[in-house]
Amino acid sequence: MAAADERSNLVWLSRAMAWLATVGVVLTPLGDAMVYLWPGTRSGLNLDADHMDGLLSEAVPLPYRLGALVFSLAAAALTMWALWSLRRLFQHYARGEVFTPAALRLLNNVAVALFASVVVTFVMHAPISLILSLGIGKPQISLDFGSADVVTLFTAGVVLVIARVMVEAGRIAEENAKFV
Repeated sequence: MAAADERSNLVWLSRAMAWLATVGVVLTPLGDAMVYLWPGTRSGLNLDADHMDGLLSEAVPLPYRLGALVFSLAAAALTMWALWSLRRLFQHYARGEVFTPAALRLLNNVAVALFASVVVTFVMHAPISLILSLGIGKPQISLDFGSADVVTLFTAGVVLVIARVMVEAGRIAEENAKFV
């Protein structure tokens, strides 16, 4: 009975997480667009614009903010890929597909997307800051790397290691099944 309850809990939790990941896929680009289209909404909604506090404001003309948004969406696209992969991974888990090649590939995708999003966000900060600063007539280029980026990199590393451990566990389980 305990195994059935655990399975039921895994199914319920996996479905809930798949749903939340789906919401994240939708809200990520919308939140990013809101920050650049209506910078005044950031404080009321607690939206982050990759530490552009001094540059991103209503004082920057809309065409410059739209130009910066294009670069910002590059990192958002990677976050969306991570969330989409998570969504699909949790759907596999809900069906009981834990050690399948598809599930393990999706877990690996999450790690790669998280790692790449940190790198792309760091690189995109330069053109974003340049475009926004040109909009207010004070050209400058800045880079940003903070503690949240370090946490994301370590999280990506942990997910990657877990994916590799699961591949090895699946290999061992398959090998053991042949001996029975």
